[in-house]
Amino acid sequence: MNVGYLCTYTPKELIDGAGFTPVRIFAGDNPISLATAHIQSYACSQARGSFERALKGELDVQAVVFTRCCDTLMRLTDIWERNTDMKVHNLEFPSRIDEKSRNFFVRELEDFVAVLESWGGEITLERVKESLSLYRVLEEKLTRFFEIKPDYEVAIRVQEMNVRDAIKLVDEKLEKAEGSEGGPKVLITGSVCPFVDVYKLFEDAGFALMDDICTGTRFFTFNTPEREIRNMEDVYEYLADKYFNKAPCPTKHFSDDRRFEYILNLAKDCDGVVFLLLKFCEPHFYDYPQLKEKLEEMGKKTLLIELEFPIASYEQLRTRIEAFYEVIE
Repeated sequence: MNVGYLCTYTPKELIDGAGFTPVRIFAGDNPISLATAHIQSYACSQARGSFERALKGELDVQAVVFTRCCDTLMRLTDIWERNTDMKVHNLEFPSRIDEKSRNFFVRELEDFVAVLESWGGEITLERVKESLSLYRVLEEKLTRFFEIKPDYEVAIRVQEMNVRDAIKLVDEKLEKAEGSEGGPKVLITGSVCPFVDVYKLFEDAGFALMDDICTGTRFFTFNTPEREIRNMEDVYEYLADKYFNKAPCPTKHFSDDRRFEYILNLAKDCDGVVFLLLKFCEPHFYDYPQLKEKLEEMGKKTLLIELEFPIASYEQLRTRIEAFYEVIE
């Protein structure tokens, strides 16, 4: 069974350990029509576009896991359950990242395993340990691959594949990987963008890329060391630490300035920063004014690009990106 998910805070290891295949759901590139009867037009087009594909029968998934991140996805759970035949579960991932919420999430993971078993999954400690190991291998290989040169087609494809096939794909690409030809380096930060042609516009303009994108490095950037796993309680504790310490997302509230520090550190060696934000994505837009100010204090040029799916005109984007290149040059 394929289990869909929309957020990178979804514990894919448990889904795979249950014998299912985690498949990330993205908006399509066709106009949104059916979903407008259920979701307001001022909701983000990633949510509306993904639900559009579900209503049109384009998704090969039999269940969907939602996580508590933005308001839109929190309520999309109910809409999805009422209007499709898919199994649906809402995983309560805390918005506030601290020790109390971590303890809550440990218990939430335990409940999630019970849900997966009710869907027909068979979870054993050995299967989950194998899944933990496989995802760690995939994350390490993707990190090495992106250090050579980012490839967003591969990054997006692996999110829609079984982890074993994903590792094989990345291995094939690593064998042929060649470094960037240089040019001004730009950091792209923002929300979801599953359309590879957008990134290609930056490369065509002459930029070398690095990113903090939900469909890019935030998918595979984790900071929790490997540890000994002796029982399922260890699994829950490890996954809570792993996902609480992944590349930070603006949908989460940290006691320190971890999100800002993370972006500013990434930007140190860049010539410019592009905010690639999805229209109506409030968490990212809340961060934008202060981040822009701090980056410009560092002497970085910034550009805001607001997207809505499907993308209406790639040529308009090309013009703005090429103009930004000229500003930096």
